[in-house]
Amino acid sequence: MKKLLLLALMLSACQQFDTLKETIPNPKCEGYEAFEVYQVGSNYLLAKACDNTLFGKCNYTTTVRLPKEEGKTYYDTQRIEIPADKCATLNGIYEYKTALGEKRTVPVVEFDDFRLPNPNFEN
Repeated sequence: MKKLLLLALMLSACQQFDTLKETIPNPKCEGYEAFEVYQVGSNYLLAKACDNTLFGKCNYTTTVRLPKEEGKTYYDTQRIEIPADKCATLNGIYEYKTALGEKRTVPVVEFDDFRLPNPNFEN
């Protein structure tokens, strides 16, 4: 019984701490670490997402569409890092045809803020 009461107190304390924080982690953040470009379009990039790192090397498995940043130059095999204060979020899908005419559908990835304002924050 004492353990149950202690657990309840700890959980309520954790919820109260959320109201003390001005920002919270963005729940839309995906676990991607970086991207490797393999095709450059007029206003987009097709890239492989680094889903995880094994022995210091990225495991590029998922194809994604990234927006091009104005004023930047892109090329095949370029590694795109996610800025420190940002994270990769999924924002729709993109359909295209390969050179062989095969239809492909990939997620659209954008860089959003890693932390968001806490709606429960109390001054």
